[in-house]
Amino acid sequence: MSKFTKIYWRSSGVPLWGQVFLIALAVLAFLLAENLRQRDPVVDKNYATMVNAAKIMREGMDVLKPLRAQLAPINPEFDPQRSGLVGLENSIITTNQGGRESKQTTVNPNWAAVAVKLLADAGVGEGDLVAVTVSGSFPAMNLAVYSALEALGADAVIIASASSSQWGANVPGFAWLDMERELRRAGVISLKPIYASLGGIEDRGIGISDEGIEALKRSIDRADINFIDPANYQEAVADRIAIFREYSAERSYKAFVNVGGGATIVGPPGIDDMFKSGLQKDAPARAFAVDTVMGYFLQEEIPGIHFIGIKNLANRYGLPIAPIEPVPVGNGGIYSATVYNRWLAIALGLGLFGMTWLIVRSARITSIFNRAGGHGKITKPMV
Repeated sequence: MSKFTKIYWRSSGVPLWGQVFLIALAVLAFLLAENLRQRDPVVDKNYATMVNAAKIMREGMDVLKPLRAQLAPINPEFDPQRSGLVGLENSIITTNQGGRESKQTTVNPNWAAVAVKLLADAGVGEGDLVAVTVSGSFPAMNLAVYSALEALGADAVIIASASSSQWGANVPGFAWLDMERELRRAGVISLKPIYASLGGIEDRGIGISDEGIEALKRSIDRADINFIDPANYQEAVADRIAIFREYSAERSYKAFVNVGGGATIVGPPGIDDMFKSGLQKDAPARAFAVDTVMGYFLQEEIPGIHFIGIKNLANRYGLPIAPIEPVPVGNGGIYSATVYNRWLAIALGLGLFGMTWLIVRSARITSIFNRAGGHGKITKPMV
């Protein structure tokens, strides 16, 4: 008996040449869609605003750099650009661990352009109201968001956390609230938080020494900002939601923006990673198992913009990882972003579907004719 069995009939009626042709056609359609992408219309419309936002951020960086240097020498090993926006490994106002490379990556004025793009994608324009939460963990990204809002002419209700993770705004006497106070004094920004908390575990600064707590409270006092002092995690979330609701009695929020991974905003470990970085309009059901500020806004059908996973965002928008030299305004893939040509993609998809249907249909007709032996009598397949 032969080792192999000859098959004289296949289950598929499509001949080999037809299958090869369809594969080649699919590859061609993919290549056309990839190579005929069009410039992102949101970038086109907001290009000038993106550049303006980046200029505002650059101006803010120039203001903060000498102020930070006055407090203590800046270590170029940790802050290669000597920007003053990358802090210390540890201090009395440090809450938890943080990635140094991520903090270094944010020292780039073109993050403000990314913030404009995401806000515009969410539908935010001049005069619109945006809810914002920031902490001291990513001071450069906070500045990027503020700069974008200023450039767009949007209004913001901001709630801040005073403390910081490693390598953020954790220099005593130069926390984030001190930085933004200096930026307002210099006329770079006008935005100001309406409330601030200690931050850290349960938003109560748990684990921070008494000396650190007092330093954070003094920072809040210097900034002349109302103090939130929740009793526990649930109250911290409820306080923020209540404040945001109070300040939106007359008009609705267009978007919610968060910088960093604060537990009150995106939940404890296991929940926080349910909220993706960048713009989102929904999240998996598990994300809503615990009350969070981000979850509240998404359930209210208000889009959320989450600045976390910084290195992934940098790759997505064509920005360098941990740049050593200052990055010029206008430098980055964000300014030349492209999107698929929707109508071309639809046409290619319909064309591929139509050709597939035609070949399969023709092959079936031919198969039926052949099986009938050309005389109308069906011939049973032989195997």
